Amino acid sequence: MSLKVRIYLDKRLDLDLDLILEKEDAHYLKNVMRLKEGHNVYLFNSKDGEFKGEIISSDKKNTKIKLISKIENINKPGKISLIFSLIKSSKIDYLIQKCTEVGVKSFIPIISEKSVIKNLNIKRIEKIIKESCEQSNQLFLPAIHEVEKFEQKLKSLDKNSMVFFADINSSNKKIDENIKTDKNCEFYLLIGPEGDFSLKERDLLNSMSNCFPISLGQNILRSETAAVAGLTILNFQIH
Repeated sequence: MSLKVRIYLDKRLDLDLDLILEKEDAHYLKNVMRLKEGHNVYLFNSKDGEFKGEIISSDKKNTKIKLISKIENINKPGKISLIFSLIKSSKIDYLIQKCTEVGVKSFIPIISEKSVIKNLNIKRIEKIIKESCEQSNQLFLPAIHEVEKFEQKLKSLDKNSMVFFADINSSNKKIDENIKTDKNCEFYLLIGPEGDFSLKERDLLNSMSNCFPISLGQNILRSETAAVAGLTILNFQIH
């Protein structure tokens, strides 16, 4: 088959291993992708790289795969973590999917003063991340953190980290001039809610020496669009 079918497994991967797939993954291969015995499937995790496998048995109970060759070593995770205010679930789905595809280190959901949504189904988000990695040829699954409050999260970050926050009022387009060259520096992109940051939150951001406003252009972007655009820009700037 010309189509490359990939599955993420939270298991050790090594040559000549025979692996039994979980029910959900087995259903996907058999009933969605219509793969049978003898077909190839590619397996990866966030530690051992990507392997080519062959389906050696498939029935109603189990799908067994034998790893036959190593395709690629583990690549480096994304360098930027996304701190994002909770938005409507359908828009969060898009944000998670596209930011995973673009390349992100981790997702950090927060509750801002203007956040309408106050909770997040972490298990559901983990599933979206997994599927997005499988489809976008990535080897590293970004983590999804538990929801925290805006101020609490910002104040918990290392003072040597760098937080770039999207600001329609900012004229700062020379992002590379602010970036630290310290390889141990943690980078974050902060995206506000649909109603933007409150005055109190802006005062906090402006008072913190490790927070930098950046411009994503003159157009007013939706939160999920700003997240994708901001990550794309920062991934290009931070090497």
